This record gives sequence, structure tokens and C-alpha cells, in this order.
Amino acid sequence: MKLVIFMKKRSKLASAGILSLATITLAACAKSANNSDDTKTVKKFPVEAPKKNVKDGGTVKVAVVTDTPFSGIFSQELSSEDLDSMVAAPGQETLFDSDDQYGVTDKGPDTRKLDPKNKTITINIKKGVKWSDGKQVVAKDFEYAYEILANKDTACPRYSSQFEVLKGLKEYHEGKAKTISGIEMPDGENAVKLFYTAQL
Repeated sequence: MKLVIFMKKRSKLASAGILSLATITLAACAKSANNSDDTKTVKKFPVEAPKKNVKDGGTVKVAVVTDTPFSGIFSQELSSEDLDSMVAAPGQETLFDSDDQYGVTDKGPDTRKLDPKNKTITINIKKGVKWSDGKQVVAKDFEYAYEILANKDTACPRYSSQFEVLKGLKEYHEGKAKTISGIEMPDGENAVKLFYTAQL
């Protein structure tokens, strides 16, 4: 399977020029149609791509046209380039499913239970949710994402004070704590409990 992506930056002025050119072309075609019967020579192209059997394994090749260097950082916690996110997107899956109103449902890889009174969220990881190498996703993997995000040595571009609503995250970010106190794993590898300092 091959995935080919072409990117090109266009200004509003360039877009306007293209539209103007298209208008002139259509006008010329209309005049031509009055003088000859060119429409009969138009070939029909298939609307849908042919369906082929899906094969296990293989390599996805991506071609990108860009005027900036490609950093190739596919970690969502560390990536700051749109190009990286675009190329990595086909291989990334969200942890939570959402409905048409963008409300979180229990149909995705994880489920969640909110407790506004105690300011906690419990996230349960479903069995059978695996990484690309076949290993089960566990609670420690969820914690690791926060550790990458908040570790001052990674200089993560996505970190901001908004995340500090998670208990202990600020202290971890400042190097005052070795772990994030607001993350607990009450059910071993299957669940993560997050504690917040503000009302949910």
C-alpha cells in the first residue's frame, strides 16, 4: 500500500489567480464547443479506485513536498510541526471514542469515570488494546506520556501551566518531585486514577 501526500503553500492572491484562469479557460471551452463537437471525445474515468485484498505487513511510502526540513518527530508529546503530525496520523489511535456531539463514549480503547466531588478521573484500559508490537497497553504507558510532557529536560513545546491542574505535575516539572503524585494505579496495569487540584 502506498500513501502519497503532496503539500503546497498557496497565498490568497495565488488562489484568486487560479480562479481567474479557470474562468478564462471555461469561457474558451464554451466558445470551442459551439464550433466543434469535442464533448464526444471526452473519456470516462472511474469514480472509485479498484478494491484490492488487504495484505498483512508491508511498507507505507510517503512523498512530501516541503520548503522546510523534516524533523521526523512522531511523538505527540514532543512534536511541534504540522508536517510531523500529518505523516504520523495514520498510525496513531485516540484513547477515547466520541459521538457526533464530541461527547466521550465507552466504545474506544479506554473508558473513563468522572468523580467531580473528589476531583478524580479513573481511566480503565480495555483488554486487547495493544501496541504495534503486540504488547498490551498498560497503566504505566499512560503515566509515561505525562512524564514526557512534564519533564523539564525534554523541553516539550506542548507543556503549559494549564496541565498543572493535575496534582503534582508542577512539582515534577520543576524537578522538585521524582514522580507525579496525582497519578495512581489502583488496579495494577488496567487502570489509572488522576487527581486534580481544581473542580472538573
